[in-house]
Amino acid sequence: MAVYKLRVAFEEHEDIYRDIEVRPSQTFYDLHEIILQSISFDQKHAASFFVSDEHWRKNDEITLLEEDLEDGVKLMKKVKISSTVMQPNQRYIYLYDKKVLWSFLIELIKLVPEDNRAQYPRCIKTVGQAPKQYKQQAIEKLKQKREEEELMDVVPHADEEAFKAAAEEKLVFDEEESEGELHDDENAIAHQDEEHEGEEGEEHEPEGGPEGEEEEG
Repeated sequence: MAVYKLRVAFEEHEDIYRDIEVRPSQTFYDLHEIILQSISFDQKHAASFFVSDEHWRKNDEITLLEEDLEDGVKLMKKVKISSTVMQPNQRYIYLYDKKVLWSFLIELIKLVPEDNRAQYPRCIKTVGQAPKQYKQQAIEKLKQKREEEELMDVVPHADEEAFKAAAEEKLVFDEEESEGELHDDENAIAHQDEEHEGEEGEEHEPEGGPEGEEEEG
C-alpha cells in the first residue's frame, strides 16, 4: 500500500520545510499534529487546512475546533486526507494560531511504498531551523496592545488637558482680536473729533455779502 509524501514549508520561509509521510486513510487532525511536532510548536491554538488549487487559491476549509464550524466547513478529525486528493500534486494551505497567523504551504510530492515497521504519520526530512513560535513580532504586538490598554486609562485626563489648552489659546485669540477692534474704534473716534474741530474753526460769510457793504442804487 502506498502512502502520501507531503512537503510542508513556511510560507514566509520556503527554504525551511519538512517532508512528512501519512497514510491516505489518516485524517487532517493526524497531519495537524505531526506538522506541529516537526517544527516544535505547541498545540494550544486554533488551526485550519484549506484545500488549494495549483495557484494556491483557498477552497474548502477543514478546521480544528467545532466552534469554528460554519456552512461548508468540515472538522479535521472527520476528514480523511485521501478524500481531498484530486490531482497528483495536490496542494493545501495550513494556518495556525489566528493571532499570529502562521501560514504553511503543503504539496503532495510523491506516493511511496508503506513501511510496515514505521509509525505514521512521520517526519522523514527536516530542512532549516523553524522560527520560534512566539516570535518577536508577536511579542511586540502584545506589548503594544498592553500599552494601548494602559493609555486608555489616562485618555480622559489627556483630553481634558488638550481641551483646556485649546480653550486658553482661543481666549488669547479673542482678547487680541477684541483689543484690535477697540484700537480701531478709538482711532475712528479720534478722527471724527478732528474733523468736528476743523468744521468749528471755519468762518462762514452771511448771505447777502459782507457786512458794511452798501448796495448800489
